[in-house]
Amino acid sequence: AALAAAGCAQPGGPAGETASAPAPLEAPAADAAAVAPEGTAEGEVAGLATAPIPESYQDMLDRHAIPLQVPQQGKAILVNVPSYELIAFEDGEPVMRSRVIVGRDLQGDRTPEMTTHTSVVRFRPTWRPTPMMISRGDYEDKTWPPGPGNPLGLLAIRLEPGMLIYLHGTNRPELFEKDARALSGGCVRVERWDEVAAWVLDVDVDEVHRLANGDRTFDRGTAGVPVMFRYFTEFPDAQGQLQAHADVYGQGGSAYGVATEVAALD
Repeated sequence: AALAAAGCAQPGGPAGETASAPAPLEAPAADAAAVAPEGTAEGEVAGLATAPIPESYQDMLDRHAIPLQVPQQGKAILVNVPSYELIAFEDGEPVMRSRVIVGRDLQGDRTPEMTTHTSVVRFRPTWRPTPMMISRGDYEDKTWPPGPGNPLGLLAIRLEPGMLIYLHGTNRPELFEKDARALSGGCVRVERWDEVAAWVLDVDVDEVHRLANGDRTFDRGTAGVPVMFRYFTEFPDAQGQLQAHADVYGQGGSAYGVATEVAALD
């Protein structure tokens, strides 16, 4: 009920050492990579055996002490509020990133921490503001028709039934150019909405554009992709470098229980 109250719509050796005498020569180490002739099959196999194992994304998160467990099989989405970013994962590795706009630092507008899942993609949605938005004078009480002028944009990725937090497009794409993007009523506006929707539905982005610019409003079901909303004021960037982000809601960091991270995903 608390989540339903917040939302964007109504229901719908060291250098310098010296030696006084020459040191005795060491016998060459019996290293397969050193002994095997270069360019031979034996040399290639030895090189593979001694090559470092690439660090996984989860290993990188663990190294930075980020309390997040990314599902290692299938698709998943992370929205990190302080970094204003969405990351799409497949089999534990990031495959897409997008700038996002999150909820304002106002009671009822803050994007909550939670784990949920996608249910449907609604093409050409209508939109009606929440009672709180209406009472504050943010919007007039009316239903906005579908189309590019709709505040949800041309589609909304809806989450579990009854939840009023969506991932959606926008009629104001210029706001993605701002550095501080806590500007919404709680929903998450996604800059790459078309690519994210295509990825969730496993269709071409051209198909998403065709349906989003069609003449009807309808839902297309999804496979229930897990969606994790989190609040990490320190989080690695696309190069794996830890970055500090503003404490948008003044809460000091993630309040989400680490023990529940994967419970709903496995």
